[in-house]
Amino acid sequence: MSSNASSTTRVVPVTVQLQRKTSVEDFGDKVVNMLDEIERRVEQLRENAWSMEQEKESLLEMLGTVSMNTQMLRLGQGHREDIDAITNRLMSRCRTVDVVVNTPRNFEQEKALGQVNESIETLLGRMQNDLETSKQLCMRFLNACNPEQPDGPIDQRFQAQLIECTADDQKKIRRRLMHVISLMDRAQRTCVPQF
Repeated sequence: MSSNASSTTRVVPVTVQLQRKTSVEDFGDKVVNMLDEIERRVEQLRENAWSMEQEKESLLEMLGTVSMNTQMLRLGQGHREDIDAITNRLMSRCRTVDVVVNTPRNFEQEKALGQVNESIETLLGRMQNDLETSKQLCMRFLNACNPEQPDGPIDQRFQAQLIECTADDQKKIRRRLMHVISLMDRAQRTCVPQF
């Protein structure tokens, strides 16, 4: 009797085995589908956060160009002080928003990104003193981002640093430079002295 009992406990009907296999496969498929959906949503979250990060940078750069507007020089001291106070207040408020999309980087990529950002910050600092030369340099930086179809000369040093950056960083840098060019165009239109 014990031999019969042990033999019946060892034998599992084929239909039960198939049901378990199908059940496990169905569960696996559902998990994979769920993970695919989560991956899509994670990428959408990253895109949304990146857009917000870009919007913050854009707002800060636009506020920074207010001081370049030579039309303000024609305003009275009181008006200029009011505009400066409002600009500083808005910049402070904008800087309270922290949206960060981290990109995994190795040491070399981190170093290269720092050098590229330093070059762009130096460029932005020069804008107030010499807008036209700054725009030409910015165009060389932008051309370095698109060496296959440059629209003029390329800054080779900037390009060498850019190549060391991650693909995500390269895209962000290109968009940022395009935005800076548009700000410079706007500043040139509004800053031309009317004599």
